[in-house]
Amino acid sequence: MEGNTRVFVSGLPPTFSNDDLRKHFSIRYQVTDAHVIPKRRIGFVGFKTPSLAQDAVNYFNKSYIRMSKIAVEMARPIDAEPPTVGKSHSKHGTSANSTSLKRKHDQVEQKQDPKLQEYIAAMQPPMKSKTWADDSIMADTNAVPANNATIIPSINAEKSEAQNKRLKFDHHFLVKKKQMERPNHIPEDSFTTPRPRSVESENDPQVESVVEAPKSDMDWLRSRTSRLLGLVEEEDDDEGSAVTPRVREIEASDDSDHEIVMGRNCPESTLPRHNEPPNPSDDKESFDANIGLLRETGRLFVRNLPYNASESDLEPLFVSFGKIDEAIFIHVAFDTRQSKSKGFAYIQYVDPEAAIQAYRVLDGKDFEGRLLHILPASPKKTHKLDEYELSKLPLKKQQQIKRKQEASSSSFNWNSLYMNADAVMSSVSERLGVSKSELLDPTSSDAAVKQAHAETHVIQETKAYFSSNGVNLDSFRQREQGNTAILVKNFSFCVKAEDLRKLFESFGEIKRLLMPPSGTIAIVEFALADECQKAFKGLAYRKLGDSILFLERAPKDLFDEKAIAVNAVLSAPKVVSQTFSTSDTFKASEADENETLLETSTLFVRNLNFSTTNVRLAEVFQPLDGFLSARVKTKPNPKRPGETLSMGFGFVEFRTSAQARAALATMNGYKLDQHELVIKTSHKATDAAEERRREDNAKKLAMRGTKILIKNLPFQATKKDIRNLFGAYGKLRSVRVPQKFDRTARGFAFADFVSAREAENAMEALKHTHLLGRRLVLEFASEDAIDPEKEIRNIEKKMDVQVNLVKLKNLTGSGRKKFNLDAPGDEDK
Repeated sequence: MEGNTRVFVSGLPPTFSNDDLRKHFSIRYQVTDAHVIPKRRIGFVGFKTPSLAQDAVNYFNKSYIRMSKIAVEMARPIDAEPPTVGKSHSKHGTSANSTSLKRKHDQVEQKQDPKLQEYIAAMQPPMKSKTWADDSIMADTNAVPANNATIIPSINAEKSEAQNKRLKFDHHFLVKKKQMERPNHIPEDSFTTPRPRSVESENDPQVESVVEAPKSDMDWLRSRTSRLLGLVEEEDDDEGSAVTPRVREIEASDDSDHEIVMGRNCPESTLPRHNEPPNPSDDKESFDANIGLLRETGRLFVRNLPYNASESDLEPLFVSFGKIDEAIFIHVAFDTRQSKSKGFAYIQYVDPEAAIQAYRVLDGKDFEGRLLHILPASPKKTHKLDEYELSKLPLKKQQQIKRKQEASSSSFNWNSLYMNADAVMSSVSERLGVSKSELLDPTSSDAAVKQAHAETHVIQETKAYFSSNGVNLDSFRQREQGNTAILVKNFSFCVKAEDLRKLFESFGEIKRLLMPPSGTIAIVEFALADECQKAFKGLAYRKLGDSILFLERAPKDLFDEKAIAVNAVLSAPKVVSQTFSTSDTFKASEADENETLLETSTLFVRNLNFSTTNVRLAEVFQPLDGFLSARVKTKPNPKRPGETLSMGFGFVEFRTSAQARAALATMNGYKLDQHELVIKTSHKATDAAEERRREDNAKKLAMRGTKILIKNLPFQATKKDIRNLFGAYGKLRSVRVPQKFDRTARGFAFADFVSAREAENAMEALKHTHLLGRRLVLEFASEDAIDPEKEIRNIEKKMDVQVNLVKLKNLTGSGRKKFNLDAPGDEDK
C-alpha cells in the first residue's frame, strides 16, 4: 500500500463531535472516516487517496476551527508491536526511584520527631481533632504497644506451627480493619507497621537504624491485638468449622482490595487481575488459532471498509498476494434496500498461504482512509451434491448439474458475439419476407455459405448498434472480465427485450439492457456486482423457450462514456440549407477528394468567427474520440502592439487518421458562433513528421499484404465454399486449400485478394463468422509464407540432387579418400 490515507488532527474545540469533524473537512475533500477523541481534543480523518490526504494537510494545517488553532499532519501507521521504553527513560528511572526513596526517608524522619507531630496535631482544625483526646499519646509513642501487651492474655506457647500460621493470617487482616477505623488524630507512627524495604534502604545505615529489629510471629501478634479479647478462644472453639476460614478468606480479599483503592501497600498476591499486565502468550495463542483457521479455509473476512468501496477497488489490493478464486472472487456485502455497501467483504484465495500473507500484512493498515480489520472467515456454505449422491443420478442429469455449478468459474469456448444459428436465420428470413426453407434450399450445395453470410450481416448490424449505444467493441479482445454486465446469448428469435428484463429483474436492479434489432444477443448491466453474480448463477444454462441460455461475463470497461458523448454530438442539430446550389456539388466533390488523399490526422477548419478563441474551438471538438488539440491561427494586431487578431481559420489534431475522418464527417457544416464550419483534411508538404508517418503507415499496409490465412476450417469445406464466402468482399486472385495425402483438407486455407483494402474489409467482416459450426480464425499471412506442399516438393528436389551427387562420386571414384573409423592415433591397415 503506497502512502497513507489518514491524517491526525490536534487542538480541536472541546465540544467537537465526529459529525462536526467530517463536515469541516468535507467542505473541500471527500471524507471516508472521521473520529474524535473528545477528552484529548484530537481526531483522525480518512480520505480516499494518499494525494487527497496530503492536500488536506497542506490546506488545513495551522487553520482555525471556531477559536481553536488546529494542527494537521499525516497519521502514523499502527506498529505491529507496542512501543517499548527507550533508553532515555531507563536512564532517568534510577534518579526517579532515588528521589522517591529520599522523600520516603524524609517522611520517616518527620514521623520520628515527637515535637513535630505534636505541632501538627495542635494546628489541626477543631473539626478534625477531638477535645477529649489524650495528649500523652503524642509524648509516648511506645505506650500503646506496652498497654496492649498487658491486656492480651498469655497464649500457650505449645500451640502447633499450623495453628500459629492461621492465627497470623486471621489477625493480620483484622488489624488492618482496625487501622482503617482508628481516630484521625492518632498518628500513624503509634503503630509501627512493617514497611517494604527497597534496594536503597538496605544499603542506607540511617534508614536501617530507624526500622525496628525483626520480631517473632508471636511478639508481632501480641503487639497488634489490643482489643481482641476472647477472639483466640472463639477461634479455638471453631477449629473444626469448615465455613469460618472460607468467610475470613473472602473478607481478607475484600480488605486487600480496599487497601489498594486507598493507596496502601499490600502483597502482590492480593492485586486484582485487571491490574496485571496482559499475558503475551494469550495473544500468541489467538494469533496461531487465526493462522490455523486460514490454512484450512483460505478465506478472509474484511471489515471497516468504506461504504462506497466495490470489488474493483479491493481487487488490486488483495490480488497482489496471490490468485483469488474466480468462482467466489471478492464478495462485498450490499444492502439491497439502500443499494449501499455494508462495510465488510469476503475474499477467497486459491492458496491458503496467500491468505495468511494478506492477513499478516494488511490487518490494521489504512485503506481509503479507514483501518482494515481482517479476520479468518469460515468456509462458504454450499448446497452442492457430493460425489456419492451425484453418482446415483442419470448421466445426462449429472452433466447438467456439473455444467451449471461450473458456469460461474469456467470460460466459454465460443466467441463473445456468438449467436444461435437458428435465431440468425429466423431474423434474416423475417426481414426478407421469406421462410427459412426458402432461404436455405436443401437442394443447394452452398447452404452453409448462405448461413455464414447471414450471420456476418447480423453481426455487423449488432456491432453497429452496440457502438452507437456506447459499447467499446475493442474491449471484447481482452480476457479480463467485469462484474456488473452479462452477455446473454443462444436464445430464440421470438424472445423480446421485455421478457429478458422481467427475467433478470428478479435478481436486482437493471441499469441498462441493450438488445439489437436482430434479437440474437443482449447485454444486461446491473447496478450492483452482487446482484449480477446472483443472476449469473441463477440463470446460467436455464431453458428459455425452446433453447438454453448461454451467459458470459462481459469484458471489463465495456461501456465507453466518450462514445456516448460523441453520439450526443452526432445527434446535435445542424443548420442545413433548404436550397440546393452548385456549391454543394463542389463541397461533395471536395469531400470525395479528401477521402482519396493520403492519410492525415489533422483537420483544417475555416470560416471561423473572428471572436472564436482556442478555448471555444476546443470545447466543440473535445467530446470527439481521439481529440488532442485545437488552435486558431492568429496574427499580430498592427494598431495595438501586443495583441493578436484571428485569421478566420484553425487546425484540429486527432490521435489517428480514422478518428480525424470521423470528426470530419461529423462536424463539417456545424454552426459555431453563427458561422458554419468548413472542414477539410490538412496537408503540409514541408511537414517531415507527417511524411514519415505516412511512410510508416504505407509500410504497415504493405506488410499486411493481400493474403489471408484461414484457420479452424471445417474438413468438409471445399475451395468453392471459400471462394463464395470471401468473394463477396472483394476480387480474389487465388484460393488454395492444402490437402493431405488422401485428398482431404488439412484444416486451413489461403485467400489472396487483389488489393490490401479488400483483404482488410473481408477480415473485419468475417472474423466472428461460423462456417459449418466452426468459428473462422483469420490472420494476415506473411509475405514469405509459401504453400506447404510446394515447400515439401522443394526439399525433396534438394535431397534428390544431393543423393545423385553422392552416387556419382561413388561411381567415378573421385569421392574415395582415406579416413579413420577407429580412435585417434590408430591407422588403417
